[in-house]
Amino acid sequence: MGGYMGFGMASWIYKQRPRKAFSKRKRRPTCNTLSTYKREFKLQPSKNKREIFIGFSVLIVILITFLMYYKIEDFTDHHNNWATQKKELRERSNKSAYRFLMNSGIKRLESNNLVGAHSEFKLAHNLFPNDETVNQLLIETLVGLCDNENEYCVELDDMLTDSL
Repeated sequence: MGGYMGFGMASWIYKQRPRKAFSKRKRRPTCNTLSTYKREFKLQPSKNKREIFIGFSVLIVILITFLMYYKIEDFTDHHNNWATQKKELRERSNKSAYRFLMNSGIKRLESNNLVGAHSEFKLAHNLFPNDETVNQLLIETLVGLCDNENEYCVELDDMLTDSL
């Protein structure tokens, strides 16, 4: 069966002789011959990458603690200055927003726009809830709005009970 390619058997297949039992055959030479180069190996101390990493990490930690020891006071002073400046800026912006809302609410009251004045005074009340002028103007606008719509009456009652 071996060697059949469709046109008959190849001649080398049927010319083969049976091999003798327990006989040695010649080995065919391989294409890959071994090189005659001889290497010499010697033991060398190797540096473990983990040891290098640990040493580098310890060096960085020591450097950071050294810097923190000498710079911690500068950092806290800078942080405190920054926090006070931020607080002052917030207070200034709240005061300017309060003035704007009060002026806008008073102008809307003068033009008889009670709903707009109510929204302005409510925003001003959120900024400074203990201011007497805002509370008084808010109560006056709620009294004017309570005559027309009942939902403002509930807010007026809540406002009056909170002020007592």
